[in-house]
Amino acid sequence: MSLQQEQAALLKEFGSPIGGRKSDQAYGMLKRAILLRHYPPETQILEQTLAGELHCSQSTIREALLNLAKDGLVERRGYQGTVVTATSLAEAASMVEVRLTIERKIAISLSRSGAPATSPRLTAVLEQMDQAHKDQDFYAGSELDRLFHSELAIVAGMPLVSPILQRCALHIHRFTFGGVEVPREFLQEAGIGAEHRALLEELYSGCEVRAEVAIVHHLAHVLDRWAPSLHHAVGPETFAVPA
Repeated sequence: MSLQQEQAALLKEFGSPIGGRKSDQAYGMLKRAILLRHYPPETQILEQTLAGELHCSQSTIREALLNLAKDGLVERRGYQGTVVTATSLAEAASMVEVRLTIERKIAISLSRSGAPATSPRLTAVLEQMDQAHKDQDFYAGSELDRLFHSELAIVAGMPLVSPILQRCALHIHRFTFGGVEVPREFLQEAGIGAEHRALLEELYSGCEVRAEVAIVHHLAHVLDRWAPSLHHAVGPETFAVPA
């Protein structure tokens, strides 16, 4: 099967969301294909082929690719065109360290707030997580996971770090949700919504140490379960918690 035929097959498999801008539809389809490794690193993205399949202009596809480039999922390589990037193990490990540094502070901030989260958006995300688990839609679960953790930053009064968490989590997910070490069918066995509700209870326990331990163990458990190589690369010192 040629690359053009493979891309056409992906479009048929994933479809395109109803409604919304064409560039957003193309962006979502490509992002999903990349995270699911249907477009592995070094895959060349053919603008003309995608434009024909989506019945839109090449400028629309180009806009979607620009947004993917901002995510770090693709890059423009001159005459080679647009190519899917690779997140190295070292880069992913660094992102885990950055993410944990931020989320430790978020956990401490939430533990001091004295009241549970009242964000309607956070509540909606948890409900959508329940539905994603019911539907066994692992991709939706990964999107909602990133949204949940970035929303925690907003609730904690740290909105400027929310995009940083999104970026780190996206590339960490290339090793967990989108990885090949653990079969995808074993993901989310406890229910992603249930897991994050349990995390929220710990974050609002009123105890800084308990909240910090909860957020650290949450990520450590994910890596140990789904991406052992990344968990090992990060090292035990990163997951050290207060006594």
